[in-house]
Amino acid sequence: MANNNVFIQLLFLIITSSGLLFHETVKVGSCQGDHQRGCIEPEKVALLEFKQGLTDPSRRFSSWVGEDCCKWRGVVCSNRSGHVIKLTLRYLDGDGTEGKLGGKISPALLELKYLNYLDLSMNNFGGIPIPEFIGLLEKLRYLNLSGASFGGPIPPQLGNLSSLRYLDLKEYFNESNQNDLHWLSGLSSLRHLNLGGVDLSQDAAYWLQAVSKLPSLSELHLPACALADLPPSLPFSNLITSLSVIDLSHNGFNSTIPHWLFQMRNLVYLDLSSNNLRGSILEAFANGTSWLETLDLGFNDLGGFLPNSLGKLYNLKFLWLWDNSFVGSIPSSIGNLSYLEELYLSDNAMNGTIPEALGRLSKLVAIEISENPLTGVVTEAHFSNLTSLKEFSNYRVTPRVSLVFNISPEWIPPFKLSLLRIRSCQMGPKFPAWLRNQTELTDVVLNNAGISHTIPEWFWKLDFRLDELDIGSNNLGGRVPNSMKFLPGSTVDLSENNFQGPLPLWSSNVMKLYLYDNFFSGPIPLEFGDRMPMLTDLDLSSNALNGTIPLSFGKLNNLLTLVISNNHLSGGIPEFWNGLPYLYAIDMNNNNLSGELPSSMGSLRFLRFLMISNNHLSGQLPSALQNCTGIHTLDLGGNRFSGNVPAWIGERMPNLLILRLRSNLFHGSIPSQLCTLLLSTYWILDKIICRDSFPSCVGNLSGMA
Repeated sequence: MANNNVFIQLLFLIITSSGLLFHETVKVGSCQGDHQRGCIEPEKVALLEFKQGLTDPSRRFSSWVGEDCCKWRGVVCSNRSGHVIKLTLRYLDGDGTEGKLGGKISPALLELKYLNYLDLSMNNFGGIPIPEFIGLLEKLRYLNLSGASFGGPIPPQLGNLSSLRYLDLKEYFNESNQNDLHWLSGLSSLRHLNLGGVDLSQDAAYWLQAVSKLPSLSELHLPACALADLPPSLPFSNLITSLSVIDLSHNGFNSTIPHWLFQMRNLVYLDLSSNNLRGSILEAFANGTSWLETLDLGFNDLGGFLPNSLGKLYNLKFLWLWDNSFVGSIPSSIGNLSYLEELYLSDNAMNGTIPEALGRLSKLVAIEISENPLTGVVTEAHFSNLTSLKEFSNYRVTPRVSLVFNISPEWIPPFKLSLLRIRSCQMGPKFPAWLRNQTELTDVVLNNAGISHTIPEWFWKLDFRLDELDIGSNNLGGRVPNSMKFLPGSTVDLSENNFQGPLPLWSSNVMKLYLYDNFFSGPIPLEFGDRMPMLTDLDLSSNALNGTIPLSFGKLNNLLTLVISNNHLSGGIPEFWNGLPYLYAIDMNNNNLSGELPSSMGSLRFLRFLMISNNHLSGQLPSALQNCTGIHTLDLGGNRFSGNVPAWIGERMPNLLILRLRSNLFHGSIPSQLCTLLLSTYWILDKIICRDSFPSCVGNLSGMA
């Protein structure tokens, strides 16, 4: 019976509460009904005066007509009083229909006495100062002027905004170093402060003391502020408990990490990247920071071992320690970070092992451990529970192999990767069979992985849409099919293998193609340039290609480098160079090319390297070649060029570093104009002409070969 009475009482309370809630909803609704009278007339006049002072190239104020200003775009009024309380005129970069506001900000805004939200961010006010009168908008709680191209120092009058909770002035156009932070003390309600990019060098020794006077601050963003000084101790303040976000990146502190940063009790986000920080972090995580979710210490000079106390950051989701000098192993306590999503340790000096405990992290999405001399053996256990893994990268430019992957061919991974980048690790000798179910890959790099034999047929048949395929520097053989599909701007590298047969022709999306040092044979397909018109880099060197250079190469309008050396190509060099305006490097050495150099090569104004040695080219050098004034290397040796050595080589090619003319049929004297290149250029001239014909500036020929 007692239980029934309790139940009845609870039911009565629920019904009563519901009635009260409903009654409040009706009150809100009635307020909305009261608002049908429109906005307050003096505030409408003030808004129109504010509009008059601004430039509006894309007519964003076209809706500012009619009696009810509360319906104007970017204007929000109170449902209760009708007063304008919010003005949102942020430039939306993604919206092509909008342009940036400019002009001057009218003091008519002061008529909006109930304005609590002002956002003028991402516009272009052309370097005018932030108006001092903004400090009189006493009800402001939100002020965002970031990226709006204001100039001059920050007006200290902003310190009068005692109700302000959110202040964002990041990336505003400010060439002044006269900013100080003493005005901050008046912002007693401030919770969010962002001064990113503002030069605070004048207050470099005072900034922490100034910030410590903000009793309610929860987010502090001071990246790239030229602070230089990271104080070793924290003044007594509420910051130890109030701060949840700290961004002090890109300041160049050049110090150790002070302990107070890791004693923040409610810290969720800490970014100290790009600061020249040094020393170790052995004891940094021993106490406090248990709520930390993001830790970015990247691009510093921190060193020593990673501490086991890292495993105490139980809530950590993002750990970015790349580009430092850490050594040793990844600590096994990493397996305690059950919420970890991203682990970036690349570009350190870690020479230990990877713990199997890493395989416990079921939420881990990305592992980046490239450019570390890690050792040991990686097995299936290291990936056993990585069900969320999308990206794995262990990429080393050095050819030295120190890490071995020993994974059973029967293993079925628990993840579906989108990115796999492994270079200079032992994966072979067989092609990794566990890739068979990785159907979502867009980036595949297995370079210098010790893989031999042929690539299995199932790999070529996987329905990939690849952004990168790099299986270079292995011992792979067989023929390469045309079936692979690629995303726009993709890179393909099959170099330094034993692939045979005709050149593959893939989709038009391929941008960089490296097939050098293989055994591809036969002619370059006539339609090559038509099928791959987006190519910027093409290297087919050191194969067994024959036939002529296809005319379709002239359609590769974006080509920067063309390397077809060390083949058996014959015939003349086609006259298509006008269609390759951005070409930077040409290497056609060691072929059987004949005929004269085409004059259209003179249109290549960005050309820096022209290497056509050891062919059967003849005739005089075309005078149009003197238009290639930026050339660094000109290698014409081992041909049958004739006539005089052109004087314009010395007159029109001031950046020339290597000049090779040997083993040709040049005659006459070396022009004196080449003397200007003598001190900076490596000449290879012997066997082209009698040494008595050298100009006197050459002297004893000590700089020539």
